Amino acid sequence: MKQLKTAVIGVGHLGRFHAQKYAQLSQLQGVYDANPARSAEVAQELGCRAFTSVAELLAEVDAVSIATPTSTHFAVAEMAMQAGVHCLVEKPFTLDTDEADALITMAQERHLVLAVGHIKRVHPAILHLRQAGYGAPRYLEAERLAPFKPRSLDIDVIMDLMIHDLDLTLLLTGAEPVDVRAVGVAAVTDKADMANAWLTLNNGTVANLAASRVVREPARRMRIFWQDRYASVDFMNNTLHIYHRGEGMVPGIPGVRDEAVGLPKKDALASEIEDFLQAVATGKAVFCDGIAGRRVLAAALQVRTAVDHFLNR
Repeated sequence: MKQLKTAVIGVGHLGRFHAQKYAQLSQLQGVYDANPARSAEVAQELGCRAFTSVAELLAEVDAVSIATPTSTHFAVAEMAMQAGVHCLVEKPFTLDTDEADALITMAQERHLVLAVGHIKRVHPAILHLRQAGYGAPRYLEAERLAPFKPRSLDIDVIMDLMIHDLDLTLLLTGAEPVDVRAVGVAAVTDKADMANAWLTLNNGTVANLAASRVVREPARRMRIFWQDRYASVDFMNNTLHIYHRGEGMVPGIPGVRDEAVGLPKKDALASEIEDFLQAVATGKAVFCDGIAGRRVLAAALQVRTAVDHFLNR
């Protein structure tokens, strides 16, 4: 994949990390940012070119990451695919499902790779659980809590943080929401900064998801329940415990065995970008394509509608 010519459009906090990975995995041609000083800074760091326009950049590359504000994802990705360039679009995919549908159609018609950056899919705990063959869980609960940071404020906490756990819920169940209830609070910004959602899926699974970007102590945890076991994932500390019913003894809980699964350390962003580049080079499927990105976007929009109803009642 070293022969692929790549670039990053939007090199803010996250886009800079994208550029670093491309420099390791491909021929990074350069970067573009709406802030020329930022482009120059990242280009100097990585020894590549600071492009002065998106059009100029697209003429030089095979594939790009798009890490611009969500409101610009559609326009930038459309421009890239019109130029015949493969795209990895950061999450959330687009502002609405109409934009997502248009990009999916364009990618299909032009035979281009369109990936969406739902990076938690490549977390070692999620990979292990998907390979274990337990089937669809009956219940999931997750909390994704973060201190306030003055970035990604063009979107609410649903699109910023909760969307990760929404994606994992849909991925692990293979099901669709049929009932969505949610509450939220605009604590610091003019958008929901805290939200709690209760989803019932069409296979009977229920998910309870909480997200906040205004807490003092961060947490990223998920508990996943099947009929005869449950898994406890700590994404921050890279741990996975599976509690099996009917055997052993967890202190204070008879008939339950605690299996501590050893997880490898993994550079998730490097894995995501390497997967994208392999898809470009070989035609294999990406870990999260446009259809999957649209699916979780639709679920997130359902949660937002419920939160808006709560806030405006």
